[in-house]
This record gives sequence, structure tokens and C-alpha cells, in this order.
Amino acid sequence: MACGPTHKFVGGAVGFCISAMENTNNQKTIDPISATALGSLFGALPDLLEPAINPHHRQFCHSLATLTAIGYGVRRTYLWKPSTDSEKFLRTILLVAGSAYISHLLLDCITPRSLPVFGKL
Repeated sequence: MACGPTHKFVGGAVGFCISAMENTNNQKTIDPISATALGSLFGALPDLLEPAINPHHRQFCHSLATLTAIGYGVRRTYLWKPSTDSEKFLRTILLVAGSAYISHLLLDCITPRSLPVFGKL
């Protein structure tokens, strides 16, 4: 079962990989260290929003509905073709944050408790 350090590590790895992909062709958008830190933060965010103080802590922030909504947003962001440097930077930040959050939910999906469909708001 995934724990806090695992979520942070995987989120950081996701951030690093996205940074590496976005920084190709001499188009620097975010440095890998910052992307790794941001990924680690957003990889742990669901447990910061809904702390694991009991076995049934997974509610809306840990739900399949949230996974679907963030996945849709990441897909739309990925398809976005920004024209300015600040838009390119924002696109990369959104890709790192959303993908790291999704990594947390996917790791929780493969646990015995899995994720609720909606959870409580």
C-alpha cells in the first residue's frame, strides 16, 4: 500500500519527467528541481486535504469523480498551444500539478480499499 513518502516520490518523479519533456527544443519552461518539488507537493495533496486519520478517510478528494475531472483538465491543458512564455510556464505548472495529483489517486486505486465513486463533499 502506498504511503506518504511513496506519494511524494512518485509525484516528484512525475514532475521531473514532465519538466524534461517540456524543456525540449531549448524551450525552457520550468527547471527540473522546481518541477520535482511541485510534483512532490501535489503528489501528497490529497492526503493533506483528507488526512488519513481513519481507514475511511477517502472521500471526494480521493474519488473517481475527482480523478476523472482532473484527468480531463490535464488532457485539455496538454492539448493547449500557448503563445507567450508566461502561458507556456502556466501550462507546464498545470501539467505537473494535475499529473502528480493523478499519480496519488492511481496509487490509491490499486490498494484494497480503492477509491469511492464520489465520496462525501
